[in-house]
Amino acid sequence: MLFGERCRFIFYATLGMVLSPVLFFVGFLRRARMRAPREARILVIPIMTRVGDLVCATPVFRALKLQYPHCRLSVLVAKNAAGIVRHNPRIDELIVMNDAPFKGFWGRGRFFLFLYQQKFDYAIALANNPFGSLAALWSAAPVRIKTVVRPRTLVEILTDWWNTRSVRYEHCSFLQAHYLRLLVPLRVPYALPVKEVFTTPEGEQKVKEFLRVKKFADAQLRIGITVTAGNRIKEWPPERFAELADRIVESGEARTIFIDSARNLQAVNEVVGMMKRGERAVAATEFSLEELPSLIKKLHMFIAVDTGLIYIAHALGVPLVDIIGPVEPNEQPPNDERSAQVLPPPKHTPSSFVIKRPGSAAARRAAVEAISVSAVYEAFEQLV
Repeated sequence: MLFGERCRFIFYATLGMVLSPVLFFVGFLRRARMRAPREARILVIPIMTRVGDLVCATPVFRALKLQYPHCRLSVLVAKNAAGIVRHNPRIDELIVMNDAPFKGFWGRGRFFLFLYQQKFDYAIALANNPFGSLAALWSAAPVRIKTVVRPRTLVEILTDWWNTRSVRYEHCSFLQAHYLRLLVPLRVPYALPVKEVFTTPEGEQKVKEFLRVKKFADAQLRIGITVTAGNRIKEWPPERFAELADRIVESGEARTIFIDSARNLQAVNEVVGMMKRGERAVAATEFSLEELPSLIKKLHMFIAVDTGLIYIAHALGVPLVDIIGPVEPNEQPPNDERSAQVLPPPKHTPSSFVIKRPGSAAARRAAVEAISVSAVYEAFEQLV
């Protein structure tokens, strides 16, 4: 949490603590007028800032709307990740917490006042982050459900009691299944989690033009690769991506598409420059987060370290190779007949988690570097 964000949290958490008797009383009065779940106003607070985690929250949106098509579903997101769910038809209202007029110190106060005014019946915080408890408290929703873990931080201990129901998450278990268990108080039956990502007409047209300009033949395998991860500790060495891409294009009629954001174009160019067959590679860094699903959908396979685009690919049904590195493989990464997890040797135990505190940077880096090009290429061959 950045310093400014921490200051805002402390101030509004303290104010919420002072006003909690009033907010609890309002929630009590609202309980008498609560709508049934089928017509309820529901606020879901996922992990807001990471694309992959937000995609993994979509089974909750799907389950709620399949059970209660007429409920009003509001989802709280951060601006940097909002694009991946902006066109999700399950969501009735997308609340971007750091968008105008919610920016800055007093903007955060307007944000909490906005939540209070919406008169939610249910507030569901998918993660253990204390901010979920704070947002639910200020919403004064009669039913406030939250994930808790053990051991808890001091801030969690001080704020978890603001919720009316807590559901414990066991570390290293399947997180998406846990998310759906949070819906039990709403009488939503459990079903296998299904992630959803949606495309846009604008994205479809842009990808069609991109493939035309880059002269992709229909018979060619289109292999997507992302070389960055948003966290340098998790990133596979660029020379290995270059070697892997060369082996892929030399194995048959395949071309690689290096997918990334515009700010990572230099990293993409570095990998392409290391390739022997760089003419069979193209960079795709001009697509927004809202447009990326249209591009990924056109791939025959996607390869990356465990990052947000892996989960987009899985939601779209694209076969994928996930270079797991230090990530706990049982929590969130895809693991089915169209997904291959490439793990480091057994001596490298998982040290990167969705909720649990990570291990040392050295341990996480060693796990990434222990994965060979041959191991990733074998996974690619098996899926092909």
